[in-house]
Amino acid sequence: MRQYVSALLWIAGTTIVVAGAQVITTRAAAERRAVTKLNFELVENTSRVRELEAELRTRAGLPELQRWNDAVFQLAAPQGGQILRSPVQLASFAARPDAGPTVQFAVAEIGPAAAGSPPAQSGPAPAQPGSAARLVRTSFGDAQAPVIEPEMLPAEPQDGEA
Repeated sequence: MRQYVSALLWIAGTTIVVAGAQVITTRAAAERRAVTKLNFELVENTSRVRELEAELRTRAGLPELQRWNDAVFQLAAPQGGQILRSPVQLASFAARPDAGPTVQFAVAEIGPAAAGSPPAQSGPAPAQPGSAARLVRTSFGDAQAPVIEPEMLPAEPQDGEA
Protein backbone atom coordinates (compact mmCIF):
# COMPACT_ATOMS: atom_id res chain seq x y z
CA MET A 1 0.00 0.00 0.00
CA ARG A 2 2.84 2.29 0.80
CA GLN A 3 4.19 1.85 -2.75
CA TYR A 4 0.82 2.89 -4.21
CA VAL A 5 0.70 6.06 -2.13
CA SER A 6 4.30 6.90 -3.02
CA ALA A 7 3.58 6.37 -6.77
CA LEU A 8 0.40 8.42 -6.47
CA LEU A 9 2.32 11.29 -4.80
CA TRP A 10 4.95 11.18 -7.54
CA ILE A 11 2.27 11.33 -10.25
CA ALA A 12 0.46 14.21 -8.49
CA GLY A 13 3.72 16.12 -7.96
CA THR A 14 4.79 15.64 -11.57
CA THR A 15 1.34 16.77 -12.79
CA ILE A 16 1.51 19.92 -10.65
CA VAL A 17 5.02 20.75 -11.90
CA VAL A 18 3.99 20.22 -15.56
CA ALA A 19 0.82 22.33 -15.10
CA GLY A 20 2.85 25.10 -13.44
CA ALA A 21 5.40 25.05 -16.25
CA GLN A 22 2.56 25.26 -18.81
CA VAL A 23 1.05 28.30 -17.08
CA ILE A 24 4.44 30.03 -16.94
CA THR A 25 5.08 29.26 -20.63
CA THR A 26 1.66 30.60 -21.62
CA ARG A 27 2.17 33.81 -19.66
CA ALA A 28 5.62 34.27 -21.17
CA ALA A 29 4.19 33.84 -24.70
CA ALA A 30 1.47 36.41 -23.94
CA GLU A 31 4.08 38.88 -22.70
CA ARG A 32 6.20 38.23 -25.81
CA ARG A 33 3.19 38.94 -28.06
CA ALA A 34 2.49 42.16 -26.14
CA VAL A 35 6.11 43.29 -26.51
CA THR A 36 6.06 42.50 -30.24
CA LYS A 37 2.82 44.47 -30.63
CA LEU A 38 4.37 47.42 -28.77
CA ASN A 39 7.44 47.26 -31.04
CA PHE A 40 5.21 47.44 -34.14
CA GLU A 41 3.31 50.40 -32.65
CA LEU A 42 6.62 52.07 -31.83
CA VAL A 43 7.81 51.73 -35.44
CA GLU A 44 4.45 53.07 -36.75
CA ASN A 45 4.54 55.99 -34.31
CA THR A 46 8.14 56.78 -35.25
CA SER A 47 7.24 56.98 -38.94
CA ARG A 48 4.18 59.10 -38.12
CA VAL A 49 6.36 61.47 -36.05
CA ARG A 50 8.74 61.79 -39.02
CA GLU A 51 5.81 62.63 -41.32
CA LEU A 52 4.53 65.25 -38.88
CA GLU A 53 8.00 66.77 -38.49
CA ALA A 54 8.32 67.02 -42.29
CA GLU A 55 4.92 68.72 -42.48
CA LEU A 56 5.88 71.07 -39.67
CA ARG A 57 9.08 72.02 -41.52
CA THR A 58 7.03 72.61 -44.67
CA ARG A 59 4.44 74.74 -42.89
CA ALA A 60 7.19 76.66 -41.11
CA GLY A 61 8.56 77.61 -44.54
CA LEU A 62 5.19 78.90 -45.82
CA PRO A 63 5.59 82.42 -44.38
CA GLU A 64 8.97 82.68 -46.13
CA LEU A 65 7.39 81.50 -49.38
CA GLN A 66 4.60 84.05 -48.92
CA ARG A 67 7.17 86.82 -48.44
CA TRP A 68 8.94 85.73 -51.64
CA ASN A 69 5.62 85.68 -53.49
CA ASP A 70 4.68 89.15 -52.25
CA ALA A 71 8.09 90.62 -53.07
CA VAL A 72 9.11 88.82 -56.27
CA PHE A 73 6.48 86.62 -57.93
CA GLN A 74 3.27 88.48 -57.02
CA LEU A 75 1.10 85.44 -57.80
CA ALA A 76 -2.55 85.35 -56.74
CA ALA A 77 -5.34 82.79 -56.77
CA PRO A 78 -7.69 83.12 -59.75
CA GLN A 79 -10.85 85.13 -59.16
CA GLY A 80 -14.27 84.10 -60.40
CA GLY A 81 -14.35 86.89 -62.98
CA GLN A 82 -11.23 85.51 -64.66
CA ILE A 83 -12.97 82.28 -65.62
CA LEU A 84 -16.67 83.17 -65.99
CA ARG A 85 -18.27 86.49 -66.79
CA SER A 86 -21.18 86.24 -64.35
CA PRO A 87 -22.91 83.95 -61.86
CA VAL A 88 -25.57 83.35 -64.49
CA GLN A 89 -22.96 81.76 -66.73
CA LEU A 90 -21.93 79.48 -63.87
CA ALA A 91 -25.55 78.48 -63.28
CA SER A 92 -25.95 77.63 -66.96
CA PHE A 93 -23.42 74.81 -66.52
CA ALA A 94 -25.62 73.06 -63.95
CA ALA A 95 -27.82 70.25 -65.21
CA ARG A 96 -31.51 70.98 -65.24
CA PRO A 97 -33.38 68.40 -63.14
CA ASP A 98 -36.48 68.57 -65.36
CA ALA A 99 -34.52 67.91 -68.56
CA GLY A 100 -35.03 64.48 -70.06
CA PRO A 101 -32.30 62.30 -71.52
CA THR A 102 -30.72 63.62 -74.67
CA VAL A 103 -30.33 61.66 -77.88
CA GLN A 104 -26.97 61.93 -79.57
CA PHE A 105 -26.04 60.92 -83.10
CA ALA A 106 -22.61 60.16 -84.48
CA VAL A 107 -21.80 59.93 -88.17
CA ALA A 108 -18.40 58.88 -89.43
CA GLU A 109 -17.53 59.46 -93.06
CA ILE A 110 -14.64 57.69 -94.68
CA GLY A 111 -12.71 59.58 -97.33
CA PRO A 112 -12.28 63.30 -98.02
CA ALA A 113 -15.35 65.48 -98.39
CA ALA A 114 -16.08 66.92 -101.80
CA ALA A 115 -15.07 70.57 -102.26
CA GLY A 116 -18.49 71.63 -103.50
CA SER A 117 -20.49 69.67 -100.93
CA PRO A 118 -23.01 71.49 -98.75
CA PRO A 119 -22.13 72.20 -95.10
CA ALA A 120 -22.71 69.46 -92.54
CA GLN A 121 -26.21 69.05 -91.15
CA SER A 122 -26.99 69.28 -87.47
CA GLY A 123 -28.90 65.98 -87.54
CA PRO A 124 -27.83 62.54 -88.69
CA ALA A 125 -26.86 62.21 -92.31
CA PRO A 126 -28.31 59.21 -94.12
CA ALA A 127 -25.83 56.80 -95.60
CA GLN A 128 -25.70 57.00 -99.40
CA PRO A 129 -25.79 53.74 -101.34
CA GLY A 130 -22.31 52.55 -102.10
CA SER A 131 -20.66 54.74 -99.45
CA ALA A 132 -18.69 53.33 -96.57
CA ALA A 133 -20.28 55.57 -93.92
CA ARG A 134 -21.59 54.05 -90.73
CA LEU A 135 -24.37 55.62 -88.70
CA VAL A 136 -24.43 55.02 -84.97
CA ARG A 137 -27.42 56.15 -82.96
CA THR A 138 -27.06 56.27 -79.20
CA SER A 139 -29.62 57.18 -76.63
CA PHE A 140 -28.98 57.82 -72.96
CA GLY A 141 -31.64 56.80 -70.47
CA ASP A 142 -33.67 54.86 -73.04
CA ALA A 143 -34.81 51.27 -72.66
CA GLN A 144 -33.81 50.52 -76.25
CA ALA A 145 -30.32 49.40 -77.14
CA PRO A 146 -28.25 51.57 -79.51
CA VAL A 147 -28.87 50.96 -83.19
CA ILE A 148 -25.79 50.31 -85.28
CA GLU A 149 -26.25 50.11 -89.02
CA PRO A 150 -23.74 47.92 -90.86
CA GLU A 151 -21.24 49.53 -93.19
CA MET A 152 -22.18 49.71 -96.83
CA LEU A 153 -19.85 47.36 -98.67
CA PRO A 154 -19.27 47.47 -102.42
CA ALA A 155 -21.46 45.04 -104.29
CA GLU A 156 -19.81 41.75 -105.12
CA PRO A 157 -19.34 41.12 -108.85
CA GLN A 158 -22.02 38.96 -110.41
CA ASP A 159 -21.19 35.94 -112.57
CA GLY A 160 -21.26 37.86 -115.86
CA GLU A 161 -19.42 40.99 -114.57
CA ALA A 162 -15.65 41.38 -114.36
